[in-house]
Amino acid sequence: MKKHIKIALIGISILALASYAIFYMMAPVPVRMVEATKQVAELTFMEQGVVTAENTVQVYTSIQGEINEICVREGQEVKAGDILLRVDDSSLRLQLEQVHSGIRSLEAQLAGVDIEDEAKRQNLISARDSLRGELMAINAQAAQNNQVNANNRELQNEQSRIQQVLIARYESELALALDNYERIEALYQSGALARIDLEAASSSVMAAEAQLEVAIGQLAVIAADVPQNSAEYFNGLRASINAQLAGINQQLAQDTAGTARTHYEALIAVEYANAALLERAIENSAVAAPVSGIVSTLYARNTNFVSPAAPVAEIIFAGIITIDSYVSAQDVSSISIGDTVALTLRRRTGDIEFSGQVTEIDSSAVIRFSALGIEERKVNVQIAPWTPADVAIVLGSALDVYFNIFREEEKIVIPRTAVFRDNGQDMVWAVRGSDRGKVTALPVVTGMELRTDIVIESGLGEGDFIITDANNPDINEGKRVANEW
Repeated sequence: MKKHIKIALIGISILALASYAIFYMMAPVPVRMVEATKQVAELTFMEQGVVTAENTVQVYTSIQGEINEICVREGQEVKAGDILLRVDDSSLRLQLEQVHSGIRSLEAQLAGVDIEDEAKRQNLISARDSLRGELMAINAQAAQNNQVNANNRELQNEQSRIQQVLIARYESELALALDNYERIEALYQSGALARIDLEAASSSVMAAEAQLEVAIGQLAVIAADVPQNSAEYFNGLRASINAQLAGINQQLAQDTAGTARTHYEALIAVEYANAALLERAIENSAVAAPVSGIVSTLYARNTNFVSPAAPVAEIIFAGIITIDSYVSAQDVSSISIGDTVALTLRRRTGDIEFSGQVTEIDSSAVIRFSALGIEERKVNVQIAPWTPADVAIVLGSALDVYFNIFREEEKIVIPRTAVFRDNGQDMVWAVRGSDRGKVTALPVVTGMELRTDIVIESGLGEGDFIITDANNPDINEGKRVANEW
């Protein structure tokens, strides 16, 4: 009896296992499915934008140097004339002191020209008066030329002594003329004087040499014991003195100091102009805002040296509101002027959403740094916002800008994970209403890839259910499945 019971129990167990196996094999596999429906297919990306104004001004410094102080920050409102930054002007002040020192030196030289010229003129006048006295004495002596006495030899000696004094004076005058010629020649070589001035100085030297030569010749005549009472003797003396007087009068008539004075005055005028430029540069070392507005960009904050070649700041001021955004160089090709963008202005009281239109796209990328300090190449895109009438946007505010790369309506969109490839063909596992829950591998034609989805151009119809995990190992052709909600 017990044996029959054991056999019965074993049979029941085998039957139960077989029934479970058959049920398991026939039971639908739980999967996640989505229904294919037509919807709007779109691909967007978001960038930061900054509210700015169409009117902007780039602020430059007129001098170069190290920055002493930055007086403002980005986003700060400034008025025209407010100091943005100060540049170190110590080198300019040193240059200005050197220029002032040069002016003082040139003015001293100019004063010296007048003093030297006056001393020379007084010497010439004194020499001329002395010659005139000698001429009067010779004329008086000539009137007594009929008197012959025993002291002719003594008179001859006295005349010889006088002539030697004259020769010494003429030698001194020749030395002065040569010194003047050398000074005039130096000014002529520097371009400060004309050739006529050099020729006049040369003539003075030649006149001085001539009168010295005449005086030496006259001394020779006296030494040769020319008859003291002869007309030839007195005429020679008169000719010598008159030649010397003519030379002195010629030198007195020349304005030898005028050209030198003009030269120094010109140099002084140039140095005063240089000083004015340096003083203006020192004033400009404090860089001021040219207009009232908001400091949108402070380029100088990233450097300690500025120059006139690069702006130190950018100021935006009243005008048409615009939004500046920087888009990755890879994405900018998907944007066109005239595209509509979505804008979100985030506020504590609630976000405000509105739209705008792309008005300008730069032709080249610039280097920007992300919040993490990563270098990126981005292109500036300007957007004209369609601001709601009851919304006031503050210059410098930040917004989220949503760019639409792709948008089409009435498209079937499914998860990208639902698509697999079989022999180069895109496929999906689908369940159609007439298949009573059985899976079918359907070939499809795919379109634009969105971020997590993909557009199906053909191969699926509305109402089809698509398995989202194409790599599920439990799925095969004809397998029954059930949607796992």
